[in-house]
Amino acid sequence: MSFFRRGGISIKTTIAVMSYKSLTSLIETVQYTAPEPVRITIVETILEDALHLARKMEENREADVFVSGGGNAKLLSEGLKNPLVEIKVTGFDVLLSLKRASQYSGRIAVVTYLNKIPYLDDILEMLTVSVRQVTYGHLDELERVLDGLIAEGIRTVVGASLVLEVAHQKGMDGTIIYSADGVTRALDAAVQIALSKKAEAEKAEELRTILDFTYGGIIATDKNAKIKVFNPSAEKITGIPRQKAVGRSIEAVIPGARLIGVMHSGQPELNQIQSLGDIKILTNRVPIVVNGVVSGAVATFQDIGTIQEAEEKIRRRMCKKGFLVKTSMDDILGGGESIQKAKREAFLYAQSGSTVLIMGESGTGKELFAQGIHNASVRSKRPFVAVNCAALPESLLESELFGYEEGAFTGARKGGKPGLFELAHGGTILLDEVGEMPLPLQSRLLRVLEEREVLRIGGDRILPVNIRVIAATNKNLWEMVEQGGFRKDLYYRLNVLELRIPPLRTRMGDIPLLVEKFLSELRGDLGTEEIQEIAGHPAFKSYHWPGNVRELKNMLERFSVLYQAGSNCSSVITSLFQRENEEKAGYGGHYEIMRVLKEVRGNKAEAARKLGISRTTLWRKLKENCQ
Repeated sequence: MSFFRRGGISIKTTIAVMSYKSLTSLIETVQYTAPEPVRITIVETILEDALHLARKMEENREADVFVSGGGNAKLLSEGLKNPLVEIKVTGFDVLLSLKRASQYSGRIAVVTYLNKIPYLDDILEMLTVSVRQVTYGHLDELERVLDGLIAEGIRTVVGASLVLEVAHQKGMDGTIIYSADGVTRALDAAVQIALSKKAEAEKAEELRTILDFTYGGIIATDKNAKIKVFNPSAEKITGIPRQKAVGRSIEAVIPGARLIGVMHSGQPELNQIQSLGDIKILTNRVPIVVNGVVSGAVATFQDIGTIQEAEEKIRRRMCKKGFLVKTSMDDILGGGESIQKAKREAFLYAQSGSTVLIMGESGTGKELFAQGIHNASVRSKRPFVAVNCAALPESLLESELFGYEEGAFTGARKGGKPGLFELAHGGTILLDEVGEMPLPLQSRLLRVLEEREVLRIGGDRILPVNIRVIAATNKNLWEMVEQGGFRKDLYYRLNVLELRIPPLRTRMGDIPLLVEKFLSELRGDLGTEEIQEIAGHPAFKSYHWPGNVRELKNMLERFSVLYQAGSNCSSVITSLFQRENEEKAGYGGHYEIMRVLKEVRGNKAEAARKLGISRTTLWRKLKENCQ
């Protein structure tokens, strides 16, 4: 027989035997084997200590059923919530114990806790030994009782474990009152109770899980219209805490719930619309009928707004578009004042519904900021749609933004296609590289910004859209306005909340942090100290980073491929930067200069700033390449 001593919370159904020395010895001789998943643990303790310990085991869920006898059982029966099985003493047990005790003496005392054995006095005349019954109420009294018996010349006792323990200390002989059969019967009963309790607990847990994780609200009442079930979804939809609902009348908690009417009529009411304060719900009310008698009612319901939101999600999925935000404001790294200022402004802008214009050089993370603004706004659960205005030709960009009707042009999809403005309904649309948008489309975009409505290509219906617009550009839009390349009215419509993203060269102190982040993602095999050593290499801060954070990440991707863990990182880094500097100093450098000059429409001061060099250096490089 295997017993598990007390210690640790049970992961099985546990029977705790509150025992003491002599009883423990008897139980161990029985060699009782409990079926899976029941285990038996013996806890040696007595009286008040037994009650205190059993209560603690209940609180810690270390025991599901208790077994005990004698004084322990009487105390435990009044102080526990879990089932208690008492090891009963039968007349047969008493006779056997008296027979064993008669080996020591013809005068025997049966000592019990609080109460005598009621039938024993009736059979004393049939016995060949002299038997006297005595009781005790606590340990001190037990010692006085045994001292009195010794004074009378009685030195043999029958009793429970505690009685025998104290009797042996006083030099008396003793026999335990319990039998192996009585212990076995008690353990059998405890096992059956434990298994039944486990099965009931599993069913209750299954039902609780179903109720707790059901998408809709569920309220159930008994035949007196008292609420018995009020699941978390019901709490969320009604705004009423469960503890303020369960046990109260349904009409007192939710007036007009009509569950009482359903119980009276015995007829269900399905797909009913009901108002709960400021919200409307779609509800089903059904009577609970057991053996032909109505014993309660249940209501299931959902917030109509939630149903509509689910419908929107399904519609977006049917369009096979996954417009999910991957970045929050916390994902944008940097401790420098310039980037922190940009993050603070972005967070404040997120609380507004106005249009945002994000300006910054290529590679500074404009889309990350746009996603962060969306994620921190009230639209965070709605779609985020990003479109690069420079990546598509004018005709294709127009159809992508505004959608088209069936037959609008050759090759148009059957049934037409919704545009990105429509798919962004309720959420945010990012117009990246907005400075590259052709002038004819700028006029149509202006209409969307002013009226919040779109007209599909080839369509005749105006579709209202609830969207927030974020525009991003690496160009000086005002210069483009002055040069006629961008509409002035559109500029003012876009430039409501202005956010400038600092280039990487102005926040060199953030480079080690960015290097550590990118390397930990690219090379999970590198240790923290090794990554920090790489991030601290001076070459990272001596480079001007014309491509900003994107260039830094690209450089680290090349490094992660070339670098072998534990080798000299400095040689790899130096080689990479030397190659980069040589490229920018030669043909590639001239090509980069001309590209940037074209991008800023010949503004040499702006080109020098974007290249991270002085205007003098820019003039010198231009002169060298012209020779």
